[in-house]
Amino acid sequence: MIVVIAAPPFATVQDLGRSGFRDLGVPVSGVADRDSSVALNSLLGNDVNAAMIEWAVAGGALRFGCSATVAVGGADAVCSVNGNALRAWTPVDVSAGDEVLVERIVRGRFLLIAVRGGIDVPIVLGSRSTLLSAGIGGFDGRRLRNGDRLSIGDSIVGVAGRAGAAPHVLNIGEAIHVMRGPQSALFDDHAWAAFLSAGFTVSRASDRTGYRLEGATMKHDGSASLPSEPTCVGAIQVPDGGEPIVIMQDGPTVGGYPKIAVVRSNYLSRFAQLAPGDAVRFVLDA
Repeated sequence: MIVVIAAPPFATVQDLGRSGFRDLGVPVSGVADRDSSVALNSLLGNDVNAAMIEWAVAGGALRFGCSATVAVGGADAVCSVNGNALRAWTPVDVSAGDEVLVERIVRGRFLLIAVRGGIDVPIVLGSRSTLLSAGIGGFDGRRLRNGDRLSIGDSIVGVAGRAGAAPHVLNIGEAIHVMRGPQSALFDDHAWAAFLSAGFTVSRASDRTGYRLEGATMKHDGSASLPSEPTCVGAIQVPDGGEPIVIMQDGPTVGGYPKIAVVRSNYLSRFAQLAPGDAVRFVLDA
């Protein structure tokens, strides 16, 4: 059992998300930084889809009511166990009564806290992931609060390792690679030049639904409101104001704004780790 003794403003239980329901309007949800999630579960000997805590915004603390093995990764953060530094990507054994403290997140957006066996919460539509907009999955379909008690599961498939490497370099400001979106032809050379050369900043008005980008604006030929069509995580939409919005894990399954580009799947985890105020630039792959 894990007890939340000091919850941050944002923490939810997530696995790799739910698939097969987008045609019914259900987002995939799941961890934003999938690469780090897969790496942590591998490090702990867990099933690749074992659920963990996705932690953001500020510090807090957990108390373990039993012996367990824990590892953290994703965002760079200052963490400790009973006052001893908890290194990222390193499994650490804890005993009943031990406390894991997250002092602060230094760089990046989402810290992942994984435990050997995974977090055991009910499976809803094939996933343990929290979807806040629908109030389903995770721990009662909501953010974690002080006093919540999380059970540890048995999603173990192998032995825990000793230490591992980060699955991607958390290099804030690196170029994010994209491919052309379905409405790319609506944007002329000037719009594409602005999109690829000007650079953007992640807005504070960003969350797991979508990241709004501030900076250059793009104009396009035609209406900003098109007939709704299926969309995907990483789709970059351009609404009337001209500032892009990137669809994230909890984002809508359909959209009517022109989509200039789509973030490539192998860059989605890196992009997801951008926090409000971080700079981002895009590179178009042929």
